[in-house]
Amino acid sequence: MHYLVTSVVPGMGEVNCGELFCELRGGRETATFRYSDQWMACGYDLSPDMPLGPGTFFSSNGFGNLRAFADAMPDRWGRNLLKRDESRRAAADRSTPRTLFESDYLVGVADVSRQGSIRLWDEDGNALNAGRNAVPRVIDLPKLLDAADRASEDLDADVKDLVDAGSSLGGARPKASVLDLDGSLCICKLPRINETEERDVCAWEHVTVEIARDSGIDVPRARLVRLGDRSALLTARFDRDEKGRRIPYISGMSAIEGNDGGTYTLDTLVDFIEIYCEDPDHDCQELWKRALLTCLVGNTDNHMRNYGFLRSEGGWRLSPQFDVNPTPWAQGARLASGLDRGNYSADPDLAMSLRECFRVSAEDSRRFCKALFASIARWRRIARADGLSERSIASMAGCFDRAANWLEHTVK
Repeated sequence: MHYLVTSVVPGMGEVNCGELFCELRGGRETATFRYSDQWMACGYDLSPDMPLGPGTFFSSNGFGNLRAFADAMPDRWGRNLLKRDESRRAAADRSTPRTLFESDYLVGVADVSRQGSIRLWDEDGNALNAGRNAVPRVIDLPKLLDAADRASEDLDADVKDLVDAGSSLGGARPKASVLDLDGSLCICKLPRINETEERDVCAWEHVTVEIARDSGIDVPRARLVRLGDRSALLTARFDRDEKGRRIPYISGMSAIEGNDGGTYTLDTLVDFIEIYCEDPDHDCQELWKRALLTCLVGNTDNHMRNYGFLRSEGGWRLSPQFDVNPTPWAQGARLASGLDRGNYSADPDLAMSLRECFRVSAEDSRRFCKALFASIARWRRIARADGLSERSIASMAGCFDRAANWLEHTVK
């Protein structure tokens, strides 16, 4: 298959980026890409493993060496939806479901909600899957939640609405692209069907996001939506600007040229920031703030796809923080991405000892700890405002009270 590729050059708009070729050989898929002359004249590296220049980039197994395209594809949730949709189609046609390859996942998502700024076009100039542009509105969330619940319990359930709304998104949890009341594109994380009131993952993520925001960490606009006695988290898409235009994005995994399933540490992100980002001091310091919060609340799912970078005219910059999930009594637990080589412990003392590696002065670290303490001390008030039960609040006291105690001791 042959696809034309466009992406965004900040300050210029959407530009012909190059050509992508995908081919099946002996049950394996290969992919090649080459930049266009136009992109060579005004563009940038789509990802570090695809440096700007003449010639062809080749991947012998899907898009393993073309990571910019991997970032434009769905993760576990979206892939499962596309597999289920293929099974539904085959059953309707009384045929055998096709084996889906990486290119099927790449082109199978809705153009309007694809992550980042990469777009795919056929040879006639038609955007692929532009027909799947009916993004549901926030008022449709009860319907989407019902569809997600049915899909979780019934392998034969119709997932068409979910495919249209959620197949473009990464991560393992149920989610959908929706339009908020003001028409802006958002991600809505949905609760799992077996999620208890005590756990309420979406609500606790919102509590942590608000703590981060109050302390000065860059996070996207987010709000909690109550669906009966369950919670959904609505988060603004930070890869779209205020007018809905696409902003180039790569994941932390692509930035460090990593692979899913590997183990990595934050110093590799620091290396990328120092080479590719327009303001290394700011981004390194911001990364350290997030690392400290991660250790304090036990955000153990901080894998490299939960970090990202946005492109501006001056280069890459750290994206807002996302997917911040607290865990009870998790200080000292193993992080998905460690703070330093060989050390994966969620240890705030270790984060403090490494501050200079992130260009953070003693004065700045103390100032941030004071701001974070003032913010985290309000955690019960935020939780109650979000409608969390006293039982749920009690279950998380070990996480937030311990974090507050550590911060109070540190700033004395």
